[in-house]
Amino acid sequence: MRNASAAFVLLLLGAAVFGCGCMGSETAPTGPDADLGLVVGALLPLSGDYAGGGEASRVALEVAAADINDHFASIGSDRRVGIIIEDTKADPATALAKLRALDEQGVRIVIGPGTSAELEAVRAYADEHGILIVSTMSTAPSLAIAGDNVYRFVPPDTYQADVMAYHLRKQGVTAIVPVWRGDVWGDELEKLTAAAFVRGGGKVLDGVRYTPDRGEYGAVAADLDARVAQAVAAHGKEKVAVYLVSLDEADRVMEAAVARENLAKVRWYGCDGSVLLDSLATGNAARFAAETKFTSPALWNQEGVASNTATIQKMREALGRHPDGYGLATYDALWIVAMARTEAGTADVAMLKTAVGRTAEESGGPLFGPAHLNSAGDLSSAHYTFWTVSADGAAYRWVPVVQYGVTAAGAIPEIEWVGA
Repeated sequence: MRNASAAFVLLLLGAAVFGCGCMGSETAPTGPDADLGLVVGALLPLSGDYAGGGEASRVALEVAAADINDHFASIGSDRRVGIIIEDTKADPATALAKLRALDEQGVRIVIGPGTSAELEAVRAYADEHGILIVSTMSTAPSLAIAGDNVYRFVPPDTYQADVMAYHLRKQGVTAIVPVWRGDVWGDELEKLTAAAFVRGGGKVLDGVRYTPDRGEYGAVAADLDARVAQAVAAHGKEKVAVYLVSLDEADRVMEAAVARENLAKVRWYGCDGSVLLDSLATGNAARFAAETKFTSPALWNQEGVASNTATIQKMREALGRHPDGYGLATYDALWIVAMARTEAGTADVAMLKTAVGRTAEESGGPLFGPAHLNSAGDLSSAHYTFWTVSADGAAYRWVPVVQYGVTAAGAIPEIEWVGA
């Protein structure tokens, strides 16, 4: 981790953080030591869809908490930050139930939840009960709502849609066949990317929408295979690509695709929900991903990663793989809310919102630095690194290939880095 900024250190030195918590579903302590720490709740999908992303964020929170507490110890302070992590199973109803449980424990700041469908389910409760939500994974544009109790330290998917459409055109793709997860996030991202691709002169062919709770993907693959066959006949296989909007089920989609005649003939592209998945680097799914040059974007800044290798290595060792960009954003989020809660000196949500917004803008977190937010409290610029699955001898691994910077929705992405 790079050295904390002067503003960051002064805030930690100059004020107390209240409440204390520990890992797991435990109540916050009370009594004379209650003002020595800060309890932050976390709603993460540790099982179910997007468990990979939830696990990356869990590890990020643990590493961040340890780093923050090491800092306190290094300055002779007894203050501590604690986290209470709840598994939402990527289920909206479960997320709301777990938020209620955190509320009953007196938790006022919650990082998460993991998906836009979950955030949609908990937002009103947070607004009504004075809880500040800091999301590091929800990107649905429909949830960019000014004045609510939600900050999102990630950009809305209009940015991802623009950069994906631009990258597809740069790769010579003129027609896409989308296949996507039918929930608030998947529907919006598919629609946004399709519109951005069409604006750039591309063609979006009829695709396949599937329900997130399905157990097998044979029928999805069969339907997609027929559509890809038609697309190849009309446009040529070099000009056609499959665009997959999925979460952890991406491996099952690809395993079903292996048995189909046409699906390996074209390139496949994914989204932030499928990038860096372990399940796409092993077995039949990995072989298919490598054969189709499967490429997905991650919220990721190569410069920020390069200057914080020690911190990221700790996460990588604990996780057993590269953390994704949302995991890195989660690491920064805990530092930012700890700093802001110290500055605010109160659990009042209005004062917390002001402090979090100011802290994000002025100092940000150790990995990504200042986070410039728009009027809805979402990140207003972004860096996306595209990763592809590549064979490495008998194994497979994710390899970064190019990074784009996007300064505003609708702006032309700029190439910032190209891999070897």
